[in-house]
Amino acid sequence: MSFITMNPGYLGRAELPESLKVLFRPVTVMVPDMPMIMENMLMAEGYQSASILSKKFFTLYRLLDDLLSKQLHYDWGLR
Repeated sequence: MSFITMNPGYLGRAELPESLKVLFRPVTVMVPDMPMIMENMLMAEGYQSASILSKKFFTLYRLLDDLLSKQLHYDWGLR
């Protein structure tokens, strides 16, 4: 079984040729639940109030994403 990840919307990347597209089946992915991921990361580090902190961090990150300029060095994803 083989997997391939394509992000053709990014700068400098090209579409996969049709001859290769027929060899792979497309899969749809969902938007991750960021507050839940943040809560789990905080709990793994030993924070007792991880639920409250995760909501606050999510709000902060969402505000920063909305308010700061759309430059490449601002990445509010899961990297």
